[in-house]
Amino acid sequence: MFQIEYKKDSHTVNLIGKLDSSSSTDAKAVLDKIEDSITIDMADLNFICSAGIGTLVNTYSRLKKKGENVNLVNLNSHIKKVFEVSCLDTILDIK
Repeated sequence: MFQIEYKKDSHTVNLIGKLDSSSSTDAKAVLDKIEDSITIDMADLNFICSAGIGTLVNTYSRLKKKGENVNLVNLNSHIKKVFEVSCLDTILDIK
């Protein structure tokens, strides 16, 4: 199961559950509507696959081109390791 919650007033997106190939479409639909800097809170995300990572990277790239920021926060150790192994931790803003 996957949920995405966008809190426009705090510019925060909460990812909950599993961000996999079937749920990345839902995430993309929400993230594509965001035009300002955001924080993506991954505290309740317990799985991510390459499709989910691609969605986050595309959002990051799109907003960076506009001069906006995307911060990824509260990654669990497993998900953080995925970003480290893929060297995306050197590109993305992970806090």
